[in-house]
Amino acid sequence: MSTYVLSDIHGQYDAFMNMLKQINFSDNDTLFVLGDAIDRGPDGIKILKTIMKMDNVKMFLGNHELLMMEALRNVEECEKEGRQDTEELDLWLDECNGGRQTFEDFKKCSAKKKAEILIYLDNAIVAKKVKMGKKTYYLCHAYVVNKRFDNEVKYNELIYKDVFQAVWQNIYDAGFAKKLNEKIFPNKKFIYVSGHIFTQRLDSVDDQGRGVVLDDKNFLDGYHIMNIDCGMALRNKSSQLACLRLEDEKIFYEALDVED
Repeated sequence: MSTYVLSDIHGQYDAFMNMLKQINFSDNDTLFVLGDAIDRGPDGIKILKTIMKMDNVKMFLGNHELLMMEALRNVEECEKEGRQDTEELDLWLDECNGGRQTFEDFKKCSAKKKAEILIYLDNAIVAKKVKMGKKTYYLCHAYVVNKRFDNEVKYNELIYKDVFQAVWQNIYDAGFAKKLNEKIFPNKKFIYVSGHIFTQRLDSVDDQGRGVVLDDKNFLDGYHIMNIDCGMALRNKSSQLACLRLEDEKIFYEALDVED
């Protein structure tokens, strides 16, 4: 019985399924997916449908799932009010965010399935604490939430400002620490596991140039962070899906299969 964490699948269904095979994922295990299951790759909706069927896979909200929900609400409002200002939809579909294939596949779903997907994402986890022996792992897509919570907190339990911070904040931005007047993370004893910023941007690569997990035990003077986003969004030879097993912090990699 093991506990796994991965993030930023970005529509790469085959890599996701290959990872489940590699770790011998069973009904007795638990997997936390830290958001951005969708967009950029071809099979975001397929991944969501698969995860929704698996009781032992827990979905977190990422910035791309938030973009999706905001865009779909925007479409619905414009249809009801006869407006054309689909700013949120345009942002999601922009090439930089890569939501077009996800949107097209969502539109093909039945009305019932569309509603199920949106309800599922509305109940997605935003932040969670997982205790493993003497260690406590704080899981979130990008950063942390301001609200105090015991075990976990979900999207529908938070105000928008806290959700936005948790799924969008770039903790590696030069001005990040300067903006905060208090401690940067809730507790120096926690291990903060996130994705969002692919590790290739942080020069965390192997000898083949592939992204690898960034394990920094002294981030900003004493915080332990682990970034497990190894660049599936890039869709190139450097892209890998990383999976962290919390019991022993073993890391598994599944390289993206790309044509030469």
